Amino acid sequence: MTVRHKAFLTLSLLWSAYASFYLCKVNFAVAQPAILKEFTYLTMAQIGAIPSVFAFVYALGQVVNGTFASRLGARLMMSIAMTLIAFSNICFSFAETYEQMLLLWALNGCAQSTGWSAVVETTANWVQANKRGFFIGIMSTSYQIGHCLSWLLAGFLTEEFGFRMAFRVPALWVLVFLPFFAVFVRNKPDVALGTRSQSIASAQERLRLKEILALTLENKVLWVLAIAFFCANGVRYSFMNWAVTYVEKVHGLSLKDSAFTAVILPLGGSVGAILSGYLTDKVFKGFRVPVAVIMLFALAVICALFPFVAKGDIARVALLLGLAGFFIYGPDMLISGALTADLSNERARAAATGLTMSAGAFGSIFSGAGVGLLQDMAVGDFTSTFFTLSALSMLPAVILLPLWKKRAKV
Repeated sequence: MTVRHKAFLTLSLLWSAYASFYLCKVNFAVAQPAILKEFTYLTMAQIGAIPSVFAFVYALGQVVNGTFASRLGARLMMSIAMTLIAFSNICFSFAETYEQMLLLWALNGCAQSTGWSAVVETTANWVQANKRGFFIGIMSTSYQIGHCLSWLLAGFLTEEFGFRMAFRVPALWVLVFLPFFAVFVRNKPDVALGTRSQSIASAQERLRLKEILALTLENKVLWVLAIAFFCANGVRYSFMNWAVTYVEKVHGLSLKDSAFTAVILPLGGSVGAILSGYLTDKVFKGFRVPVAVIMLFALAVICALFPFVAKGDIARVALLLGLAGFFIYGPDMLISGALTADLSNERARAAATGLTMSAGAFGSIFSGAGVGLLQDMAVGDFTSTFFTLSALSMLPAVILLPLWKKRAKV
């Protein structure tokens, strides 16, 4: 098998694996209205606390798992993670108390935190710097398409069989896919995890954990990216956690139809991620910050338009959700993927991605309980939520401005 064929196989498996992560991650957002109907004592803030706990554990896990991904590689890290993800989703489907749901979704958050750092690290190992923006953009469609498939599947399963099936079926798929990933994925060209050749190379190339942390934490540019991603991810996760609920409660659609309408969000995101990666590689010649800043300011405008859509105007809701996805996922991919890979030490790339993703995960804590609290205070009205998201979208754009002239190391 040629290097090109090995690269295609590895990147395809990485893409499929991370899409599978999302099948077992954003299914909660679709099941959320049905959970509220079964557990009638829960407030919006309480149900929102479940993804907030997920985000908190996910944030802590990003730093730790990013550091270990630099040493252990995607093959081992993501194989362990998929086992835990399937376990937590299956157990969640049998949960009978609020406390059980909190605990099991926290476990899922811990496992999910291994994924993107390992994906970025391995993609960067196989792709040259001048093509990195485009390829990481392609890889980022894994979580957009996975997001889309998750909502379609969860919407159908929840309406037809109850919300518990929305957790069982995706988990079973992950268990079926896991052996193929574990056998065939490769961490870097001509090296398979666990072989003698890798052990020799690792002894020469691998940094100690202390050195990896130093390379990451002493990089001031990474801290700017992390703070920007803290704000940007709060917006993305607010849409992820509440878009289906918004369509159902404000515009009166069934749960399945609400989920089917809301999938335009990740679909628009796929286009935004690929196009932003291509533009920064080919048009802006490695200058990625200008594209991210422009898209974030555009996102602020889109968020501010949602309160002016008439109830039941599904066409305009779908249009705005698609545009929101387009302008969310482009900067999301650039900050957490291409820019972090460009501006970090190549031997601590996964740890750097873990730092950025951890900051983003802490930012996403607001998207659960915070938005739920806004909903309780506004008695289900989303106006204050969307204006808050509009303001939050402008913050990372301003924060990134000092990095306007930073570019990829070719």
